Order: sequence, then C-alpha cells, then structure tokens
Amino acid sequence: MGTLVFVCPTTGQEVSTGIEVDRTSFKGLPRTRTAIFCPRCRKSHKLSMIWAWLVSEVPEPSDAA
Repeated sequence: MGTLVFVCPTTGQEVSTGIEVDRTSFKGLPRTRTAIFCPRCRKSHKLSMIWAWLVSEVPEPSDAA
C-alpha cells in the first residue's frame, strides 16, 4: 500500500492526498479529469493533468505552507 501524492502546479510542493491505495489499484485508475483539493494553494487541480504517484511513507506537512 502507498499514499497517493502529487506536485501542486501552483506551489511546486509535494502534496499528500491521504488516499491509501495498492499499486495494482493505482495502475487501474481511470485517466480521467478528476478534481482534487490542494491544501497547499487551497485550489482544486485536475488530477489527470498533474503528476501523481504512490509513496510508502509520506512526510509530515510543514507549517510553512
């Protein structure tokens, strides 16, 4: 299992979605334009248009955001 993360196109920072998924399920996700809220810039991004991947350990968010 891993956590789905992406890079916010506004801030350039890595963001955890908090969504836990295994690699098989991740590879099977439809490549559609799914909106996801970004706590870094407080906007929604289209997940199909940004880089997303799985990580096994997600760092704690910093207070600098």
